[in-house]
Amino acid sequence: MTTESLTCWVCGKSQFKQVKKSDVGTSLNSQNFAITNFSYGITGELHKCGHCGFIQCTDLNDVLGFYVDLEDPEYENTRKERKLQETALLKYIGKYKPSGAILDIGAGSGILVESAMEKGYRATGIEPSRWLRQTALKRNLPVLEGTFPHPETPGPYDIITLVDVIEHVPHPLHLLREIHQALDDQGIFVITTPDVRSLAARILRYKWWHFRVAHIGYFNRKNLRLLLEKAGFEVVSMTRPSWYFTLRYLGVRILSFLPLFLRFPLPRFFETIIIPVNLRDSIQVVCRKKDQLC
Repeated sequence: MTTESLTCWVCGKSQFKQVKKSDVGTSLNSQNFAITNFSYGITGELHKCGHCGFIQCTDLNDVLGFYVDLEDPEYENTRKERKLQETALLKYIGKYKPSGAILDIGAGSGILVESAMEKGYRATGIEPSRWLRQTALKRNLPVLEGTFPHPETPGPYDIITLVDVIEHVPHPLHLLREIHQALDDQGIFVITTPDVRSLAARILRYKWWHFRVAHIGYFNRKNLRLLLEKAGFEVVSMTRPSWYFTLRYLGVRILSFLPLFLRFPLPRFFETIIIPVNLRDSIQVVCRKKDQLC
């Protein structure tokens, strides 16, 4: 594919240059797309828009089948700490919408849905992975199989969440416009995604943990705001979210940056210690429909 034939998914311009060649190879499978996969630095071919700075993958756009077949037991093993993360997100959401109907797109095994229901929200999730959806159903959580838009989620919703999902999506403007239609006129939309212009990303470059096969779009604060505005949203708040991990989960990933001879087994008790981590390399945005913003 030539750069002349590329169109930026954010601004629509055709001012691209290649910034990274593909190192994926030909043996891709669903495990490469697992939520807990930590083969950092391995991506498809990446081009950067000279107009808005958005980085998009140009050779791995048809990946839905990998997500449908995805199984990720380690993700479910980290449910406890991930639930702390979702509880913190809901506390933040509660400042704007303390009640109502919430739709979580890319719901995984329903952790945010479960947390929202416990707080009194009417919650529904959508998830493409059959395995993750079945895991949610075993907990009696209302998670639908598929992608958005979905025939069973016409809306309107008071809250729609898209947490660490948009970086997996080709042509994200189309998805955001569909979300705009499904959102109540007084509702809020919450989106979280990695920030490719964060300090961590600039220091680590293509060893940054968010450069991975599953991520095909890389945003910064400026072009994410531009995309939201083009979809009909206006930003209410933009912050840096925290994540929760066990020391073991973090340790395994930190050790992956070291040569094999420097790696060592981690103490068992590391599995029991959960800590919040905020490296300020993600963006969390709350927004409303433009014409509804006070």
